[in-house]
Amino acid sequence: MNDQDLILGSLLDDLAAEAMVLEPGDLMTYGDILTRLEQLLVVAEGLGAGPLTQLLDGLKSIMEGLILGQIPDQAQGVAGLTEGVALAQSLLRGESGEPELGRFLAAQGLAEGGTAPVAADQSDQSDRDASDAADRAADELAAAMMAEAAAAPAPEPDLGPQAPAESLEGEAFADEDEELLTGFVTEALEHLQSIEVNILLLEDTPDDQETLAAVFRPFHTIKGVSGFLNLQDINHLAHVLENLLDQARSGRLVVAGEAIDVILAGVDQLRQMIMEAQTAFQEKRPRRAFLTAALEERIEAVLGGQPAPPAAVPPRLGEVLVEKGLVEPEAVEEALAEQRERPDKPLGEILLSKGAAGPTDVAEGLKAQRAMAQGARQVQAQEVKIDTVKLDNLLDMVGELVIAQSMVAANPKVQSINDRKLAADLSQLARITTELQKSTMAMRMVPIKQTFQKMVRVVRDTAKKQGKAVRLVLEGETTEIDRNMVEKFYEPLVHMVRNSVDHGIEAAGERRATGKPEEGAVTLAAYHKGGNVCIEIRDDGKGLNRERIVAKAMERGLIQGDEGLSDEEAFHLIFEPGFSTAEVITDISGRGVGMDVVKRTMEELRGKIEIRSLEGQGTTFTIALPLTLAIIDGMVVEAAGERFILPTVAVVESLRPRRDEYSTVQGRGEMIMIRGNLLPLIRLHQIVDDGHQRPEPWDTLVVVVEHHGQRRCLLVDRLVGRQEVVIKSLGENLKGVKVVAGGAIMGDGRVGLILDVEGVFKAHETRRV
Repeated sequence: MNDQDLILGSLLDDLAAEAMVLEPGDLMTYGDILTRLEQLLVVAEGLGAGPLTQLLDGLKSIMEGLILGQIPDQAQGVAGLTEGVALAQSLLRGESGEPELGRFLAAQGLAEGGTAPVAADQSDQSDRDASDAADRAADELAAAMMAEAAAAPAPEPDLGPQAPAESLEGEAFADEDEELLTGFVTEALEHLQSIEVNILLLEDTPDDQETLAAVFRPFHTIKGVSGFLNLQDINHLAHVLENLLDQARSGRLVVAGEAIDVILAGVDQLRQMIMEAQTAFQEKRPRRAFLTAALEERIEAVLGGQPAPPAAVPPRLGEVLVEKGLVEPEAVEEALAEQRERPDKPLGEILLSKGAAGPTDVAEGLKAQRAMAQGARQVQAQEVKIDTVKLDNLLDMVGELVIAQSMVAANPKVQSINDRKLAADLSQLARITTELQKSTMAMRMVPIKQTFQKMVRVVRDTAKKQGKAVRLVLEGETTEIDRNMVEKFYEPLVHMVRNSVDHGIEAAGERRATGKPEEGAVTLAAYHKGGNVCIEIRDDGKGLNRERIVAKAMERGLIQGDEGLSDEEAFHLIFEPGFSTAEVITDISGRGVGMDVVKRTMEELRGKIEIRSLEGQGTTFTIALPLTLAIIDGMVVEAAGERFILPTVAVVESLRPRRDEYSTVQGRGEMIMIRGNLLPLIRLHQIVDDGHQRPEPWDTLVVVVEHHGQRRCLLVDRLVGRQEVVIKSLGENLKGVKVVAGGAIMGDGRVGLILDVEGVFKAHETRRV
């Protein structure tokens, strides 16, 4: 696989990471995935990858169909996308070919050119085929708009949003309000996240007055501050939700079931309104009004003890187009008048035929309509008091200071000076630099609590979709982790938690039959161990089926048999690309896309994953991550006259083997007997040098290293010692060197290479073959 294929593979992995946590109807992520597909198409076309280009073009059409409403069943469309991504990875690896591609395109209803499937009455396919590319794109947009408008109820002439009168004519914020608004947005988002966590706790203990108060207070705070800032729509909705909780505090309402759903919907709506206030200030424009009447109707129904009406319908297309300034109000009113005479004709089609709007305008309106209806669920990253760029720069400079201090202390001329005062000063400088390094690294650490608490809603929503009862238990929430890891770690964690609920926890009937409580449990735990942050995802479900995993791996040719295969090695087969033992494919999981991306992400973070599972009792995934990405705790070794650094997380032990413990096995190379187990011997000299040096193992040292349950003996000349080093990138030119993960400047000014244990294992296998 050449460098361009590697780039394509990396882009496909990024796409798979987003696809594996994609929720049907998530328009914002739809847009991100569409952008990634366009990037992939450019690279694939440049490589001349015909089948892959055809597949990516088809996936792009699926995404456009999802965004524009051409695919009515959103879950089915997302499932098709996920399956297509898995096929794309398989095509790139050469495991699949054109027959599989043809079957996929046929199953998705995609023509050879990648046109998204649409209903027969939405467009005239023959007309599009007869036109040129630009006209075809415009026709597809128009067809999608018509379908979207036709799916909505016939609009009325009233274009005003159903919100309090004060929010209809918002004014742009003054510059002097910047500090107040920024503070409000940051604190309000924190309050909403706190509400979300506590309201889900309240679902389990509706009589807990302390938790109820913890939900009530943030709403009250948001109401007060938003009123002070004249954010009347936010103030009004917070007040309505506060009234609902006040009824619960007085004992006239039990917060459960529909009340929980309504409050969560209110949290989503408030979050969207708050982010819109921030965006409007940044763009120096009046705020956009929001439709809250349907939500308020649901709240009134809960207060009245009546069944709540369905969730709010999307805002009307005419309202959105006028709000965004895409179409004049008079033109929309004329179109609505014509639509009343011809109810079967979509509003978008009328506007297009009158020339009042172009296809792009109406498409933009449809996207905005979906975004307003859905609400922004993603919590924006918290702002810090210090610009993060400045903070990272400070951390880099402290790292340079540590290196400079080590170089000064190790300088032979300095060491030759026999002066007690100088020695004391250097010792004091070393202590200060060490403390400064620890303090600045602490600034980079954040509690994992916020990431864990986001999983509460992930578990609730996934369990509800699957019709299961599952509770999430959180342990060690105060454990701190490098903030730069949080973003990369979040999506794999979501995927693994959702997998635990979907695949791990059994249905209620199955659990009863095995004597388990109907409610399953998923536990997230974090703790420090051996200089690493360990995160466990445990469930009390059915566990991993070793026989099925091994059978599937043999079917795919990943292994020849299970002789000598430990449970740990068997379980790690689930991380192979495209591997899945799911009997039923759902919109959550089952296509084999995801676990390989989880593994790749963990490797990028220099972590490792251990799996323990007992069939019928549950599974535990333990992820060990370094405390920080900026510094590595390593074992410094020497081989072929050079120094190398092994991450201590991969080092099991070091020893000098006896002559009788060394053996050679035909077809398996050199072996060392360690505590009753034969382990392959890897000569580091052969990996990093020309291999002319062949020291005998009993004359030197071996370091036992481990990666994903596999252990090897690494032959080195000597151990230099354990040392914390500041990681430095080797640059783009050496990015393709798979046995090296980075470099570090040692005390004498020379560069020590940080070894990638998996890369060393693979390089050894390649040389042996």
